[in-house]
Amino acid sequence: MKVIVVGVNHAGTSAIRTLIAQNKEVKIVGYDRNDNTSFLGCGIALTVGGDVDDINKLFYSNPEKLAESGAIIKINHDVIGIDYKAQIVKVKNLETNEIIEDSYDKLIYAAGSWPIEIPGIAEEKRSLENIEICKIFQHAKELIKKGECSEIKTVAVVGSGYIGIELAEAYQKKGKKVTLVDFESRILPRYFDTEFTAEMENDLVESGITLALGEKVLDFEGQDGKVKKIITDKGSYDADLVIQCIGFTPNTQLLPDADKVVNGAIIVDKYMKTNLPNIYAIGDSNAMYHAAFKTNVQIALATNAVKSGIVAASNINGVDAIKIDSVVGTNAICVFGNNLASTGISEESAKRFDVNYATSYVEDNDKPEFMPEYTKVKLKLVYDKDTLRLLGAQVGSRGESHTEVIYYLALAIQQNLSLFDLAFTDVYFLPHFNKPFNFVLLAIMEALGLDYYKK
Repeated sequence: MKVIVVGVNHAGTSAIRTLIAQNKEVKIVGYDRNDNTSFLGCGIALTVGGDVDDINKLFYSNPEKLAESGAIIKINHDVIGIDYKAQIVKVKNLETNEIIEDSYDKLIYAAGSWPIEIPGIAEEKRSLENIEICKIFQHAKELIKKGECSEIKTVAVVGSGYIGIELAEAYQKKGKKVTLVDFESRILPRYFDTEFTAEMENDLVESGITLALGEKVLDFEGQDGKVKKIITDKGSYDADLVIQCIGFTPNTQLLPDADKVVNGAIIVDKYMKTNLPNIYAIGDSNAMYHAAFKTNVQIALATNAVKSGIVAASNINGVDAIKIDSVVGTNAICVFGNNLASTGISEESAKRFDVNYATSYVEDNDKPEFMPEYTKVKLKLVYDKDTLRLLGAQVGSRGESHTEVIYYLALAIQQNLSLFDLAFTDVYFLPHFNKPFNFVLLAIMEALGLDYYKK
């Protein structure tokens, strides 16, 4: 059996490793248009800010290692066409411009996603020097170099999602004057509600970062071929460096006949199979079933990418027990002392998608007050108003992190558990770690009207 893997970063690398681990006889050919593989882009901001001292440490594999294990890896090779009926791919060698065809028995599509650039800006403005995007190793090297450049004194980060906020913190650490711009009225609106974002926004401002929220970028201004300002619908901001972090679009144009969700991500089943014969889609290219929304959704996270690669490879090798029935988009961020994690859907998302929901929010100390040290923890639950089925959760603290509690809340959403199920989970109490009524139980009691613990 011959398997072609299109794209060899997180998802593709995971699939190749799994294929070989389970079946030494399978023939694998991996194509990637980049000149490197297996780069952890989530560490870019940490390297820009100086927490990671060497960008090369963010590689956890490479083409040579994969080749040593038995795969044929061809970097600088761009797959430019897929004939799923004939089971043939057309590939361009980017070094020689030679175009070849290659056949497969099974194809794993792991072409990933690409950063979206700010729309509506003329090409001559887009081509100004020091306007960047953030995704791959080459981008990382540029962003690090510009962070060290003394001529770059002002930085505008467009997009207040995870990548944007992490980069804003990184350049602030490097002594740059940073402006964070977003057309949304607050930061991280997809993941966290105001109970969590308000404090982080205050921390950003106190650090010296300018927040330009509720503003749409309309244009860039340049001087001597370099960007100098960004223009929004409400003002202008100095910017020797502009980084566009407004989102990603899945690279799925090679499979026009695949069933897709609105943003173009390919719909897959629990084995990562598409509607096209013998083709699997993994990583940022796909849309898996979301347990809270009850429909397929693209969730571009490295964790999902790696797991989807394992599942697709296992199914190809006949291991049907390995599957992903659902995902819930579990995520976390750590900036300016804020330790936050979320899973499922937020209250704002529930409103946006007309979900019949209710919420419970509590703030409490993590340990008994008789202990020498304790930390305030925030927890919010979003649940179905009628059935009490858990739909989402958010947790935050400063200093000591309690983000790992999100793991069992994510599992609860995936398993369609209710607040009653969670309330009687067999958890421990030890003053060193928690209270008899820990903060999760307090939020459940709040939802059920059993708020006597407040008295």
